[in-house]
Amino acid sequence: MTKSAHVARPEKADDTIVSVERAFEIIEMLADSVDGLPLSEISRALDLNKAIVSKLLHTLEGLQLVWRDERAQRYYLTYSISNIGLRHLQTSRLLDQCSAALRQLAEETGELVRLAIVEPGGKRLVWVQSFAGSKRSLRIDPNYTLRIGLHTHATGKAWISTLPFSEALALLLHDGLEPLTIHSKTSINDIRAELDAVRESGFSVSYEENELGVGAVAAPIMASTLGGVTECVGVVSLAAPSNRMSRADLEACSPIVMATTRRLGETWPLDARARSGAFPRIVT
Repeated sequence: MTKSAHVARPEKADDTIVSVERAFEIIEMLADSVDGLPLSEISRALDLNKAIVSKLLHTLEGLQLVWRDERAQRYYLTYSISNIGLRHLQTSRLLDQCSAALRQLAEETGELVRLAIVEPGGKRLVWVQSFAGSKRSLRIDPNYTLRIGLHTHATGKAWISTLPFSEALALLLHDGLEPLTIHSKTSINDIRAELDAVRESGFSVSYEENELGVGAVAAPIMASTLGGVTECVGVVSLAAPSNRMSRADLEACSPIVMATTRRLGETWPLDARARSGAFPRIVT
């Protein structure tokens, strides 16, 4: 079972529709699956009998959200889900309002700049946009990984540094603290000390902790929601090959990265603030 399908959820209200929730759990599972999933595996992951899961999948097929490989008997998402997400990003104008600042940062540094946003509910961070600077011949593939490691990516550290440690720890333990390189931090005490330092400085650094040969610096985007709470709504990161930028070089880029996030926080779209404000977080 994929981890994303079991992110901690709020308590169910009396008027929720269980079948809708299960359908979206299937969508999340398929989104994280490279080779699709058979009916039996989906059924086992949801702890449901195959007849119920088959009906859910048949419904999703009818909506053209899922398709089945008849030969392999495996289910996959269609691109309809991606298109829905892209349509939403376009109508929200989130990317339009962020593009200029992110592109400027990429061009000034010549490196890879990425934007990640916090999903409503504050339980997940996802990449949504990237710009590769044109000044350098050696670049990092902006899609080299889709998963944001909370303890290994500078982006993940920047986000969870804004949370109460108890909340950050729950997210860390859910995702797991497996080392990805010899430089990955796995000690809770070490991670807590680093998050305290990130909170104090306003930026985080990951140097070959997520992938050998790659370093990054990141800062959180803090915006005031319509609910009156200032919280992290996203993160901007700047990544570069370690043979071109040392850890000190990345840290030297932190002022321009933080200037970018301050600019974005001041202009964060109102509709995005409204969605974030629907989930007020009490900081302790």
